Amino acid sequence: MMDPQTQAISKLTGMFLDKDLERRFEDSYLNRSKNQLRRIAQGIGMLFFIFIFYDFSANKSNETLVIICICRFIFLFLGIFFYYRLDFFLKSSTFFKITVYELIYINLFFIIVFVYETSHFLIQAFAINVIIFGVFFLIPNILHYRIFIALYTLAGFLVVTMSKYTPAFTELIAIYSYLLIAIFINTISVYSLGKYMRLDYVYKQYFKELSTKDPLTNTYNRLKFNESLSSEIELAKRYGNTFSLIMFDIDHFKNFNDKKGHSFGDKILVEVSNLVKESIRGVDIFARWGGEEFVILLPHTVSDEATALAERLRRAIYKESLKKEIPLTCSFGVTSFYNHDNHDVIMERVDRALYKAKGSGRNVVVTELYSLERQCSQ
Repeated sequence: MMDPQTQAISKLTGMFLDKDLERRFEDSYLNRSKNQLRRIAQGIGMLFFIFIFYDFSANKSNETLVIICICRFIFLFLGIFFYYRLDFFLKSSTFFKITVYELIYINLFFIIVFVYETSHFLIQAFAINVIIFGVFFLIPNILHYRIFIALYTLAGFLVVTMSKYTPAFTELIAIYSYLLIAIFINTISVYSLGKYMRLDYVYKQYFKELSTKDPLTNTYNRLKFNESLSSEIELAKRYGNTFSLIMFDIDHFKNFNDKKGHSFGDKILVEVSNLVKESIRGVDIFARWGGEEFVILLPHTVSDEATALAERLRRAIYKESLKKEIPLTCSFGVTSFYNHDNHDVIMERVDRALYKAKGSGRNVVVTELYSLERQCSQ
């Protein structure tokens, strides 16, 4: 189970040192930001495009107007493309693609400023400040990419300033000092915000696990299993999928508790759980049903495959227990989904199969398919 106290965050980048955890956080962050990204991309594209009407009154040269119109239409195209093809950006290297996207926008802006016939230094300096603010707070990205884009914007504006404007030296120093201070303040703010967002993510995942995991065995609890089963039934009925259930419990478990204490019994539950977790797939839902009873939900699994898995688990548990000179057996019930099943019906059937396994001498696997039964003994 995730422990928030052990998830270190880099003091330099503000990112998780655990790369897998950082990747999961970024995926969650982007998933939450999808609609925001669409609206921002569309809004920026439209905003920059509508200035085309002012361009015709502020510029007289046809060559200048052609260049500006091309840039404005590219703005509009990029906004529409981002809005309708967002999945292209989210598929892989998302933050890198967003950074390239922003750089294209900024370069188009510099082209327009450079060719504009009635451009004013202070107005453009204010525009650069707005762009820098948007880079840090408007568009989702990683901190070091944001800093790079901001410094690139500042450097680009310096090139445009030296080429197009002739501001007083003191005015130039003042403007760039303000812009550098803005970048510094924004960096500190975004660093702190990103750090607290990551801490918030870790604690949410931690409490989510607390609500869905059994604290002793670290398997899912009954609540999580019931939610997953209901979802799987809905998917099976909608798409014609199938799935199977395995329910098992440890034979004569009460004797272990009575003779060797509850701590020893807890140890057995943990070891059996760990063995089962190593033997099933990542998509399978393994949960503690109650006491010494466990249940496994196996998506896209037919009854023969589920029965074979149950038999392998039964043998593995018994074989492992012999190594520790504590003979331990489990009884298994197996069933599969049918079209008319609901939550209660399929759970009653797998429970009935387990009951028959225990009634058949224990340490067996019983599969119940409506009126059909099949036993696999040691």
